[in-house]
Amino acid sequence: MRESGVLRQVVDSIGSLRVTLFDQVTPFPAPQLVSNALEACRQSSSRVVVAIGGGSVIDVGKIVSILTNHDGACREYLTGEKRISHQGVPFIAVPTTSGSSSEVTPGAAVWDWETRRSINLNHPEMFPDVAIVDPDLAMSMPKELAAVTGMDAFTSAFESYWSKEAEPVSDALDLQVIQIFATHLESSCNNGDLGSRSWCSLAATMSGVAYSNSHPNVCHAIGSPLTLFWEVAHGQAVGITLPSMLRWTAPAISHKLSPLWDALGVRDLEDATRRIVQIMENCGLKTSLSSLGIKSDGLETLLEHTRWDRVSALPVPLGYDDLRMLLQDLM
Repeated sequence: MRESGVLRQVVDSIGSLRVTLFDQVTPFPAPQLVSNALEACRQSSSRVVVAIGGGSVIDVGKIVSILTNHDGACREYLTGEKRISHQGVPFIAVPTTSGSSSEVTPGAAVWDWETRRSINLNHPEMFPDVAIVDPDLAMSMPKELAAVTGMDAFTSAFESYWSKEAEPVSDALDLQVIQIFATHLESSCNNGDLGSRSWCSLAATMSGVAYSNSHPNVCHAIGSPLTLFWEVAHGQAVGITLPSMLRWTAPAISHKLSPLWDALGVRDLEDATRRIVQIMENCGLKTSLSSLGIKSDGLETLLEHTRWDRVSALPVPLGYDDLRMLLQDLM
């Protein structure tokens, strides 16, 4: 943002004397980083928080904006010792990637690398007050970032669609998200043109609206330990199991498959899984666990640290042994 001139444009338009800039956010923000950002905001007595960046930046901004108006340390809220109870200061989210969807969701992820766990802070008051989705800001994404962020939102739409929480409004959004990404994600990655980046920006935001009501589940549950133990990028980590999980859940949502195939531009389940793999490969993403550096002896770690609390949203039960079999097939 600094190199593109956008940061200077924003600061100058507000007035540099009225802005406190915190630019230390890294991917997968740790608790101490979030605490540092919160302390900077409290010391500045800021009356509004603006986050410009990818999902990690927006997630940190959400936590800072809500906890600025709460007493106590950031750690106390991350551990559950204290609870969010009221509004924060106004929060404006400006995404520069097309996939986290954090600009329209009420949750934020913090990554505790010492204990190897992810912490999700979630509260209705954490929805951004304003989301400014400008595809021009997504033009600076390199191919790899366009791929992993797009795959994140693409996968979330499938998870939302097959979830037991799904309902007609989320279904309608999910189908359109899937159709847009199936049509434009490869071009967004490989050509980086404004047209495809614009469509992917729209699809990512729509995905977040849908999955705020019908939440991501099994792919994200498995993706968490892939990131924590093997440092796999989030979109890659959640997308790797999408074809397998579509196979697993398809029999339970047979009444919803016809519009799903139409959205994906395929005829049946075999075509669907092939098309997903094709999209991933064309975007430079890996499609097997071994290609991510996971060996057979790592499967137990993966199984043990899967977020099983999120698996319960599946329309068909998935047990420990079932998942082991699916992961072995992905090797």
